[in-house]
Amino acid sequence: MMLKDKTILLGVTGGIAAYKSAMLASRLVKTGACVHVIMTQNATNFINPITFETLTRNKCIVDTFDRNFEFKVEHVALAQKADVIMVAPATANVIAKLAQSRCRACHDQRNPFLLSVY
Repeated sequence: MMLKDKTILLGVTGGIAAYKSAMLASRLVKTGACVHVIMTQNATNFINPITFETLTRNKCIVDTFDRNFEFKVEHVALAQKADVIMVAPATANVIAKLAQSRCRACHDQRNPFLLSVY
């Protein structure tokens, strides 16, 4: 399988389709990929981080400034080891703002998850 032993960083943004990201995470894990999920705070209004933690067996990052961390910036460390970075759901708003390099599309005030990949 192409994804076996690959590390995938799945960014989940706030939108009604966020619940579908759980299905995507589950399918990626079934292919043998190691999936890490990072969510915006707004995404937690649609789906709970515990869902992703259960499906991926990895901590779901919601707060960039979590004080329970090893000596590394978690969202940067994940971006550095990821083989693939996905954003799902990628709403038209998010895609347009990414195309314009307007970083606010993919982060809220507390969780700039795509800033680490520039």
